[in-house]
Amino acid sequence: MYPNNRFLNNNLSALQGLQVLMVDDDVDFCDLIMLLLQLYGVEVQQAFSVPQALEIFEQWQPYIVVSDIGLPKEDGYALIQKVKRKAKERGQVVLAIAVTGYVDEKMCERALSAGFDLWFTKPVDLDEFVAVLACLAICQQSSYVIAQRILGHVPRHGDLSLEQQLEASVSS
Repeated sequence: MYPNNRFLNNNLSALQGLQVLMVDDDVDFCDLIMLLLQLYGVEVQQAFSVPQALEIFEQWQPYIVVSDIGLPKEDGYALIQKVKRKAKERGQVVLAIAVTGYVDEKMCERALSAGFDLWFTKPVDLDEFVAVLACLAICQQSSYVIAQRILGHVPRHGDLSLEQQLEASVSS
C-alpha cells in the first residue's frame, strides 16, 4: 500500500463498515475484491447478474455499487440506472464504480451518463482501488457529520474547528 502516504495510511480505518455491492460475472474477480475489502473491514456482498444485484440491493443498502459493464443478458449500464432510480426513491445516495476490461472514450462517456461516478479498467490496480474507496468512505462520514451539525444534532466539541471535529470523527 502507499507507504509514503500518511493521510491514506492513517485513514484506512475509514473503510470499517463501508457497505459495497460487487457485481461481476467473473466469480474469481468478485472473490478477490471481496477478500481484499474484507481485510479492511468493508462489508461486501456479491452478485453475478443484474437480477441478483437488484435483489440484494432491495434488501441491503450499500453505499457503493461496483459493477462490471459486460454482464450476461443485461449490462452494467442498465443495472446502474435501475440502482440509481431505486436509491433516489428511498432518499439514498449510492455511488457507482464501473470496472471493465473494455476501454474507449465512448464507453467512458456512456458509463458516466448512465450514472457511474468512477471508472476502473481491468486489471484493477488494487492499491488505487482501496485508496479510492477509503477516500469515498471519508467523504461519506464527513458529509454525515456536516449534515448532522447543520441540523443541530451533533454536540459541539469545545473550541475545536470543524476540520478538527471531522478528523476526530473519521479517526474514531
